[in-house]
Amino acid sequence: MSTKEDSSSENTNPLGKRIALGTVWIIAARFLVRAMGLISTLILARLLVPADFGLVAIGITMMQLLQNLSDIGVSQTMVKFRNAGRSVIDTLFTLSVLRGLIVMVLLLGLSPFAKAMFGDPRAASVLMGISIVPLLLGLKNPKFHEFERNLDFSKTFVLDALAKSVSVAVAVSVALSFQTYWAIVLGVCAGAFTETVISYVLRPYRPRLSFAAFNELIGFTGWLAGVSFVAALNNKLDTLLLPKLAGTSATGAFYIGHQLADMPTEEVAGPIARAIYPGLSELQSETGKMKQTFLQGVEVLGAIAMPAALGCAFVADDLVAVLLGENWDAVVPVIQIYGPTAGLLIIFMAVQAYAVALGMTKFILYREIAYFLMRTPLFIWAAATFGLIGAVSVTAGANIFKTLLNLLVYQRVSGDVFWQPLWQVRRSLVACAAMAFYFLLQPLAPAMVDMLPAIRLLLNIVIGGGIYCAAHYLAWTLEGRPPGAESMVRSTLRWVRNGRAVTEN
Repeated sequence: MSTKEDSSSENTNPLGKRIALGTVWIIAARFLVRAMGLISTLILARLLVPADFGLVAIGITMMQLLQNLSDIGVSQTMVKFRNAGRSVIDTLFTLSVLRGLIVMVLLLGLSPFAKAMFGDPRAASVLMGISIVPLLLGLKNPKFHEFERNLDFSKTFVLDALAKSVSVAVAVSVALSFQTYWAIVLGVCAGAFTETVISYVLRPYRPRLSFAAFNELIGFTGWLAGVSFVAALNNKLDTLLLPKLAGTSATGAFYIGHQLADMPTEEVAGPIARAIYPGLSELQSETGKMKQTFLQGVEVLGAIAMPAALGCAFVADDLVAVLLGENWDAVVPVIQIYGPTAGLLIIFMAVQAYAVALGMTKFILYREIAYFLMRTPLFIWAAATFGLIGAVSVTAGANIFKTLLNLLVYQRVSGDVFWQPLWQVRRSLVACAAMAFYFLLQPLAPAMVDMLPAIRLLLNIVIGGGIYCAAHYLAWTLEGRPPGAESMVRSTLRWVRNGRAVTEN
């Protein structure tokens, strides 16, 4: 048994190691950016008033919506076209600049109506100020994404760190000097400018305006643009519709609940899925290895995402009480209903990367359209009829529906049986069931019920996580310890232990 395990560890696919290293760099970048963002927010919150933050949020949300609606997938295209020459890179650059110009013009065109739309005359100047950001980002160096294609995310870490540092420095400096909402706007603009400049410093290139490869690219970027457009509607429409359907309080609870429920999974699962795409693209000519790599990614995502989401749902009462306070009780059912289905859905996040790597992006567009047509009318009806609970329930049901759509996409692009990804996470499902059993029995323990929420939350995280890991290990052992997420973890721990021993000697 040990011989089999050792041999599997020695023959670890170098691609898997590169994906794992890329994931670490992405997580590190996200952590650093979020940490600096939090520090910036805490400082600015003492210098500005809440209305300033809300005002800028209007401009940033409008910009992000227009950006998402028009995304042509420059990074995905550079990763997909592994032998891209100057004609392809220059055409991508030209399309990116045009997109930035169009979004800038739209924001400027909307600015005269901003006061009527948002009830604040200053909103017009915010839209005009923020409009330069899409153009700055549109000028970003497409060749920089070759680092991502080669799974070298260390350069992405450097770019993100420098851009965020400049953004924070400018915002704080302006706020200290003038105490105006323009501090946030100028900080965002400075960050975008820095991001574009650094992309050329790290990967020198002099792009030219050209449409030479337009016909070659349109079949791929056109489908990506369609996916981006419909996905933006799916992701942003809730926040726009819910205030009219259920009120602003319900909207706040819905938004914060989603943020908390998604946090445990997206902060790790998101980087894993992003790192998987270049790896899959590298295996375009080896479909068998590509499918194997995708399923390994599903297994890792399942081992992380499902227990995190399920555990978050079970400790929602204490989590909300500790983080937000008693005034946010309405957030609890949002996490409890939506969280587990989000954990199930997120393990199939890499389905899109799989289809895009194979050039079958149209199936992702079909998935997004089917999801939109099923979810939107039900969401409107449920939110208007049952308020917050109706909106959350439909969102949870739609997550299950999208999971089924992802399985069908997998079947279509891989030629495999649709249920194979679920079989891949079978041990994680068993371990989640064991953890859920513990939480369901907890009300029978008076000592736990009478604890302070913070202490009970910490204890439940430790015990629930321990039960999940123990059940996972037991299921793996009963199966004969096959290669999988568990063997990867064990190999990593062994590597860390051996590295520490070498250092000590």
